[in-house]
Amino acid sequence: MKKYGFTLIELLVVIAIIAILAAILFPVFAQARERARQTTCASNLRQVAMAGLMYVQDYDETFFHGSYWGRGGSAGNLGFYTWTWLLRPYTRSAQVFWCPNEPEVEYRKPDNEFYDYVFSRNPAWGYNVLYLTTPSDPEYPLESQYYWGKPYAVVQRPTEILLFVESITLQRGRVGFSGVYGQLGYYQVFPPRTWQGAPPLTPFSYGRVFPRHFGRLRPDGYDGGFANVAFVDGHIKAMTLDALRRAELWEE
Repeated sequence: MKKYGFTLIELLVVIAIIAILAAILFPVFAQARERARQTTCASNLRQVAMAGLMYVQDYDETFFHGSYWGRGGSAGNLGFYTWTWLLRPYTRSAQVFWCPNEPEVEYRKPDNEFYDYVFSRNPAWGYNVLYLTTPSDPEYPLESQYYWGKPYAVVQRPTEILLFVESITLQRGRVGFSGVYGQLGYYQVFPPRTWQGAPPLTPFSYGRVFPRHFGRLRPDGYDGGFANVAFVDGHIKAMTLDALRRAELWEE
């Protein structure tokens, strides 16, 4: 009985077809994974924004502090706290303060000695502190140590004013932190009137705003992408860096 097999040319054709299909499908799969991460990130932000609104209702229609000296967490936080600790009781898990697009770091494991420090300073989103809080140093607000919450009534356009914006640290933490720490989020963001532009890319190039999704981080800026943002009324939106340059989104 005669046996049949594949010729070398047939095998090469099959391999070529598989390679072409892989080249087509892998980017599609990558886009799908990125979209899933972006959706999870937006969902987390929604929960944090809702936590912020619940806090406002519980505290006489007053926004939560941006940063303050106080108690909570552990000694690793060095007595310095941010809005994350104020909203944490209103959420089910600390995980909602982070975005799956951020690098995985050991500092976000509860048994790490820097956990409280990183939880406080490095949520995935920054708070619009220059408008929604009062800086402790009005003359140099960007250098203030504390930001105390203002009355909710200061916002006349809650559907149009930013509450949280995806952010980036772009600096090293305490001694011993690895380089990926700089790619985590940061607890505050600043409006376009304070942006210094790039290159080189620094924390204040874009007020720590970071279009984390579908973009690329470069030493001299960002390539494309968009950031998930939350408005004062709690709704979530994806916005590009160019769109976030509009001053009316930040202040009235």
